[in-house]
Amino acid sequence: MRRLQGRVGGAVGGWAAAAALFHIWTAYAGAWEPREMRAVHLMFLLPLAFLLFPAGKRSPANRVSAVDVLWVVAALAPTLYVIRNAEELTQRWEGVHPVATGQVILGTLLVLAVLEAARRAVGFWFFVTTLVFMAYLVTAPWLPGFLHSPRAYSYPKLIEMFFLYADEGVLGTLTGISSNLLMIFIIFAAFMLHSGVGQFFMDISIALAGRYRGGPAKVAVLSSALYGTVSGSSVADCYATGTFTIPLMKKIGYRPEIAGAIEATASCGGPLMPPIMGAGAFIMAELTGVPYSKIIVAAALPAVLYYVSIMATVHWEALRQAIGTMTADIPPLGSLLRRALLFSPFLTIVYFLEAGYSPSKAALYSFLTAIVVSWFAGEQPMTPRRIYFTLQESMRSGVIIAAVLAASGLIVAAISRTGFALSFSSAIINLSGGHLIVALLLVFAVVSVLGTGIPTTPAYILAVTVGGAALQKLGVDILAAHLFVFYYAVLADVTPPVAVTAFAGAQIAGARPMITGLHASRIAIGGFLAPFLFVYQPALLMRGEWTEVVITFASAAVGIASLCAAIAGHMFTPLGRGKRAFLAATALAAISPNLAVSVATSVALVAFAAWDYRLERLRPVAPARPLAVAAEPRVGAAPPTVAD
Repeated sequence: MRRLQGRVGGAVGGWAAAAALFHIWTAYAGAWEPREMRAVHLMFLLPLAFLLFPAGKRSPANRVSAVDVLWVVAALAPTLYVIRNAEELTQRWEGVHPVATGQVILGTLLVLAVLEAARRAVGFWFFVTTLVFMAYLVTAPWLPGFLHSPRAYSYPKLIEMFFLYADEGVLGTLTGISSNLLMIFIIFAAFMLHSGVGQFFMDISIALAGRYRGGPAKVAVLSSALYGTVSGSSVADCYATGTFTIPLMKKIGYRPEIAGAIEATASCGGPLMPPIMGAGAFIMAELTGVPYSKIIVAAALPAVLYYVSIMATVHWEALRQAIGTMTADIPPLGSLLRRALLFSPFLTIVYFLEAGYSPSKAALYSFLTAIVVSWFAGEQPMTPRRIYFTLQESMRSGVIIAAVLAASGLIVAAISRTGFALSFSSAIINLSGGHLIVALLLVFAVVSVLGTGIPTTPAYILAVTVGGAALQKLGVDILAAHLFVFYYAVLADVTPPVAVTAFAGAQIAGARPMITGLHASRIAIGGFLAPFLFVYQPALLMRGEWTEVVITFASAAVGIASLCAAIAGHMFTPLGRGKRAFLAATALAAISPNLAVSVATSVALVAFAAWDYRLERLRPVAPARPLAVAAEPRVGAAPPTVAD
């Protein structure tokens, strides 16, 4: 991403700040007419994609080229046309009124601008995926089997769908989610992180976990979980916390590949951790009709299970390798109480959501709270200059999500107009023979393949569009089906061969990327199991009596922690093959849908752990060498974002 200087840099920064202020105003005063609101949103964000992201490796890195200016014009002309003619377009009958030649030209410009913005800001493979689905819409009448669609479209009709429709295409529902909801949450995340909450999360993590075995790794897990509640981005989380935790893990004895994998896996939980959950929760609310506040409640326990898995693996590995602790200059919890006000924006957002306010209003009041408390509790008060800078930075992240969702609108148009979702859903049901477990595995495979080439958000949208209906037809609750797909779209970031978050951790650690990705997949075992668990056990989504919820969650946590010990080959003492086999089999029984079996085997696992702990206490062990750390660790900087 470019960092422009001089007058051009000032003008671009002012444009970005104006974009942020526009979204703040609409969050307060209310959204405009949908098509007009989305056009203004893209009018602000699309030009930034061409000004901030170079066209290629040979493009100028510190200045804007003539080609970039042409792309800016290509983005502005059609959006300004829609803004000026919003009332006329609202009265237009889609699919009935003819498409004027000028509209075809402007629509073509907008589609090309969105594709180029996606290529620059998101990535080449997402750009290719979008092109493939657009080509499929054109060629579907001549394709065989479930790919066949009988209806052919002329070029003006294609442009009408992509440009003038209000429920799909570039100005469709997904861009509406971006303009009405996501931008204000990106601004909220930016203000939280720039007010010092990131450093507070790191300090409190050190105070809570630093003095225990494998301290730096546990600090990485805890700080990434806390940081992820704000950022919602696994890669941003990895760079922000990993620049501090990974060197400490290496220094205390973790191999570079393990250190990078632990941080990457912990960071990957950011999009899974309420209340932000990246862009996924907002899109899920739109697609399912389930309120955002209920989605974040349902997602809480599976996210905790994910981090239970990572923390258990870290602990067993620390015992196995006799990894030491962080003992010097660990801040006492009491000294952090003065900064506890930094948590108040979280309480604010929860309060307003529970009070029935819209998510955008709740985010607005929360980021205003973050500005106020930064003067009383933060180390970085939000001065006017800092507020202006934060507004600019928030829209640098907003560009990416705007490009993702605008291009995804093209994909959704292709899927809906060809009937591909229905055909693919029928194919999954036929291949599975009506067996839910087989259908779940097939959808898991589809999401994993999609996630290797495109970011989390479009992978989730694509997979749930074509596979979610199949799961619902087999009796899966709509929210469980969407969360199932969303989990694997997120976990693709630590799954080779692409594993972008694992590769980010490997880069910081100086480790081999593919080996780091393989270790990250092993550490994330709880995340891979959690979706199957909540499909078969709805209590994990806070459904049912509270006693059932507590018992189911406790059994799942015990089972997953024990399974991690079996994989590591170590609990409190080294485990032989027989013990590992017993633990693995019993752990799988503990996470079974049968509540009686689950409780009985969980009790057996707790008894085994108590017996193993007693053996460890009776065995003389040489103490591990502690690690001294500086009193004032600093968190690595990373651009805040709520999307991958």
